[in-house]
Amino acid sequence: MIQLIAASQKQAEPILLASWAMAPEALKMMDNPWVQTSAAVVGCYIIHLLIHGFILKALDRLAGATDNDLDDRLVHFLRSFYKLALAFILFLVILRIHGIEVTPLLASAGIAGIALGLAAKETLADILAGIFLITDRPIKIGDRVKIERIGKHWGAWGDVLDIGLRRTCVRNTDGVTVNYPNNILANSVITNFSCENVKPIRVRVRFQLNHDVDIDHACEITRKAIQETEPVVENSAEVVVRSLWHDDGGHMNSGILVEGRYRIPDIRERTRIRSRVLKNILREFKEEKINLASPSIRVG
Repeated sequence: MIQLIAASQKQAEPILLASWAMAPEALKMMDNPWVQTSAAVVGCYIIHLLIHGFILKALDRLAGATDNDLDDRLVHFLRSFYKLALAFILFLVILRIHGIEVTPLLASAGIAGIALGLAAKETLADILAGIFLITDRPIKIGDRVKIERIGKHWGAWGDVLDIGLRRTCVRNTDGVTVNYPNNILANSVITNFSCENVKPIRVRVRFQLNHDVDIDHACEITRKAIQETEPVVENSAEVVVRSLWHDDGGHMNSGILVEGRYRIPDIRERTRIRSRVLKNILREFKEEKINLASPSIRVG
């Protein structure tokens, strides 16, 4: 046994001597800036894998376990932002490895950043607005929203697909995807129909009847026509007389302005259900010989 141990020690001595001889060469290689650059790139990629594979997945699980969607938005924001932060840090590290002073560069970058900020103020405004949309939470992914027209930008009625740093993606009711700059979106009036505390949604239809009509009978016929339409919520239909006077025009209406109100369970079916409601109303009016008011033209 002792002889075997002595023989193995003799065989290991050349290997150890070769390792000690190669150590200075390995240290010299580490002094090479390109080797250090490669190590920095590999290290940055490993950090990326750790963040993407472990940290973000853990945050996703934590966010999914809560009812609040703010944490979901923050995770979505971190997923978009951390790659930019890693790339910027890697860039600074590579500059230091190659002997380039970072402090004067950062000072120059500050001046250049001011000029760039003035040149790209709309982009920066979109990014800041995107952060506010994520934190203020007027909308979230999957919501059915209505965006009012602002200036030359037309509004939309559709579902929110994504909220990015610069743009928010909305798919309108025609199936067309519209990308809104966040700055425009943050300054627009957004109606959110997906809030849990406003379900079912109330919908309205308006029309004018002749002045000589039996208004009580017409309102009752309208209410029954609305209530019998599927899938209007049970006992939600009501009919009111809105006005006889045109407030904006400053004159009498051509007829009695009547408004039918009812509630529906899903706002995404609003247009289809309203079409059925109007068809039922017109059918009942035809059977009961109730005439709608004809438009009048004022001359002078």
